[in-house]
Amino acid sequence: MGGHDQTVETLGRLLGEKYEILRWIGGGGMAEVYLARHRLHRGLFAVKVLNNSLANEPRIVDRFLQEARTAATLSGHPNIVPIFDVAEGDGLHYIIMQYVGGEDLRHYLDREGRLNEADAMYVLSQVAEALVWAASNGIVHRDLKPGNIRLDASGRVIVLDFGIAKAGDQPIGLTLADERIGTPYYMSPEQIRGEVCDHRSDLYALGIVFFEMLSGNRPFEGDSSRAIEDGHLFAAVPPLNTVPDCRAIIDRLLEKNPADRYQSARELLADLKELGARFAAPALRVEADQDPPELTEPPRRPPRWESSAQPRPRAARNLSTWLVLAGSLALLTGVVGFAVYSARPKPAVVEKSVEKQDFPAVIRDATGEMRLVPAGAFLFGSDAPDSPNRAQSVTLPAFYIDASEVSNRGYGAYCDATGHPRPSNPEFFTRPELPVTGITFDEAQAFAQWAGKRLPSEQEWEKAARGIDGRTYPWGNETMTAPDALQPVDALPERKSPYGILNMAGNAWEWTTTPFPVTSREIEDMKRVLEVPTVSSRWYSIKGGSFSPHQEGFFRSYMRRGWPANQTSPFIGFRCVKDVP
Repeated sequence: MGGHDQTVETLGRLLGEKYEILRWIGGGGMAEVYLARHRLHRGLFAVKVLNNSLANEPRIVDRFLQEARTAATLSGHPNIVPIFDVAEGDGLHYIIMQYVGGEDLRHYLDREGRLNEADAMYVLSQVAEALVWAASNGIVHRDLKPGNIRLDASGRVIVLDFGIAKAGDQPIGLTLADERIGTPYYMSPEQIRGEVCDHRSDLYALGIVFFEMLSGNRPFEGDSSRAIEDGHLFAAVPPLNTVPDCRAIIDRLLEKNPADRYQSARELLADLKELGARFAAPALRVEADQDPPELTEPPRRPPRWESSAQPRPRAARNLSTWLVLAGSLALLTGVVGFAVYSARPKPAVVEKSVEKQDFPAVIRDATGEMRLVPAGAFLFGSDAPDSPNRAQSVTLPAFYIDASEVSNRGYGAYCDATGHPRPSNPEFFTRPELPVTGITFDEAQAFAQWAGKRLPSEQEWEKAARGIDGRTYPWGNETMTAPDALQPVDALPERKSPYGILNMAGNAWEWTTTPFPVTSREIEDMKRVLEVPTVSSRWYSIKGGSFSPHQEGFFRSYMRRGWPANQTSPFIGFRCVKDVP
């Protein structure tokens, strides 16, 4: 550990004004990783340092820098860890990235043995979402394996280590002619043969991971790398005791010929979505990392969270959280898993930014006005009783978000252009200024794609709503009377967020792309309440509350509910975000 201690000391000299270097947390043949705490807002970061033994190898240094460039290109996706800085000093080459708690899939499988079909499909779909984003940027991972798939305590799946990725697999001069990058257990046949690889190689590796999640074993084992490689090249995929649909997906992912596999991660996702209603949502028992490190010095501006009132009795909380659905339907908070509470936290102080902002504050496109949410840290979640998310400092890259919800008028333009069916809500035709509601998650995503945008993650939505001062509501810390009907998208300017964004609380709930884990019982409850034969196991977080009765508790920006992706509600709408150029 002497070497690690020396590196901690050197990093302390280089980064000490901004970060407190806490300890070594892991590493491998190419780099070691250290945990750091931001001195101002107390957020945790990972500092990846190229091993000293490799620092004098120009080709290795170039590859390490390529990792930073590749990962920075992919930042902004909720299933890919973001990179914040890359630098060199005192002989160290290092990358600063977001620290992701929880554990990697390798440790999870070593402990649990295997996953059930529902959990395995959930992990598979989340990794596929990351691969869709990577492919859209021309990036091939080339070393996808359980050790590079991180499971955080909230159920999010994050893909790490695009460090040996190539852009479109074009030669970049960083790999020797006879060097094959990847881990033999997860290498595609074309990788083994030293041929050009594309995103279908990543899908092959994902098929190996899927097989391992379901069985606890890899399909091709051996006493040597050559034996393992021969399995990939020539052997049939071993029998697997699982449902036929999962077996069909594995067989297609593990075709020897890339032309016979899924041709894109998006194609894989389409099949998974069709199967979504047949499987319960995940309930992964992720073990947290070791206890958070003790502070070695008092924080300079620590977040303070205090309750101004005692939580109400459970019965009173449950009665206060009924959500009125279409007509006379009502949904108990137990279906979506969280109760409202009366404790209101005091605002925390978070640094304003971690990078210079050189983007216009407002942009306009064919669908309306968007406002900049600058890069930097903010307080996500709350430590108040019954909060769905524990308070933590989260740093996001800059992005733009719609200044108002997507309106009936805006959604109508999309329907006119694409031929997509219009919502059945009568007000869609008579009140064009109201937020569009009554559409599914997938329909909202399709609109966003048509508009050249995307739906926000829960973290992006929450930062846009509450800013960086830890406020309770978009407008501050005091409650406001809820409207008794849906309001126009440009109404109620007094309720705008710190970034000038309208109606982020108390008008219509809004879809986010953050998965919302549910149990089989909750799915059955939802089917009963909605009186529908099937409810998807894909649920996503919705934010902001609505004008419907008893929603005031959910006006708090850190509160959330979940809703099935294939179901609509007259109280759920959406807005879009866009990455900065």
